Amino acid sequence: MKLNKLYLATSSLALLYFSPAAIAQQESRIQLSGAVMQSWQAGMEVEGAAADPGNANADSGFHRFRFAININVQVTERVSVFAELAEEPNDWNDSSAAVSQDLAWIQFQFNDDMGVRLGNLISTTQNFIRYSDGAAVQSNPFVGNSLVDMITAEEGLWFYGVHNTANDHSITWDAVVSTPDFFADFTDGRGYNYGLRGTYNLPSGLSFGGGMFSTNHDIDAVTGKTAGTLIAVGDGDNYQFASSAPNARVTHPLIVPGVDAFIWQADVQYKTDTVLLHGLFGSAKDDYSWADGQGTFQTNYIEQDAEMAFWSIEGRYMINEDLYVAARYAESDNESAGISDNNTASRLQLGGGWWMNDSTLFKAEYVKQEEEQYSGGGTAQFGAEGGAEWDGVIIEASVTF
Repeated sequence: MKLNKLYLATSSLALLYFSPAAIAQQESRIQLSGAVMQSWQAGMEVEGAAADPGNANADSGFHRFRFAININVQVTERVSVFAELAEEPNDWNDSSAAVSQDLAWIQFQFNDDMGVRLGNLISTTQNFIRYSDGAAVQSNPFVGNSLVDMITAEEGLWFYGVHNTANDHSITWDAVVSTPDFFADFTDGRGYNYGLRGTYNLPSGLSFGGGMFSTNHDIDAVTGKTAGTLIAVGDGDNYQFASSAPNARVTHPLIVPGVDAFIWQADVQYKTDTVLLHGLFGSAKDDYSWADGQGTFQTNYIEQDAEMAFWSIEGRYMINEDLYVAARYAESDNESAGISDNNTASRLQLGGGWWMNDSTLFKAEYVKQEEEQYSGGGTAQFGAEGGAEWDGVIIEASVTF
């Protein structure tokens, strides 16, 4: 079913790549799969009094081609290994052509309901995720990600569970304990990140979810390095501006650096074979801010409260089994110390998709983002009067195999 490709059967990212049931049904010990994606964009020009001059003019063009190879190895009935090798210019690479390992883990399945993964894992507050990451784009009906996605990859332990209850109800949960990068760092005070999420799912298609995430890092331990976690500044997105690197975060509000932070989020979703509706609301707070002001990604911090509130609503309608239309609106408010107005960033996405076959998806999207003076939007010069906005069209073709 194409719907099973577009919207994963489980609502938890703990089963994003393969489920315990799928593991048990594997006939071979080693399975290879992959994905490729190519996209094109036009009109991504930033306008407004506070626009970064380097992004004010842009031509149309193709993005860098992206690909990923996934390796699944069933070692024993209860032990398996997963690894993704990918070239992701919107994430790892800064105009380079390197192949990186972004996600990989050893999985220990305790029983049919619970397990743990050890390795590079997904840290997020979100439960019902439609997200593009490199070539892995077919679970997302849009080309770009949300303005307020709270998600990143880190290394550590990932516990998860799926439990069926009475009357065909189910509960999913996962918990992570992680360190915030892929490079060993044992600096005193570096600390750990902690995350917990869960959903309650009804057979009607209605689900409720919640998540929280906490970081615990001394400022001296992270100064000069990547922030305590990248979860609050999003991942590299699929929109490209004239002067920004392919892996830039300039599409995401840059407010909370993730040094000593707490993030929470609540979700509600209704999903059938034809209709999907999803709404979320959350908040991110940090005892620290970037030393040189918000709106640009930095590695120096000061002890000053940073806070953002965010919400989003999205929907998808299947016209038939091959065609769909989708819309998403997301908004972020900068509620940091000393900021009370002209502090909103918003993104509207209108798009659709066509499944040419079970493995091939074409998507098109119109996107418009508005960034007020103190919103923390990275395409505007933070604090400059007038704010900025940008919009454009982006088209994407992807194949899984």
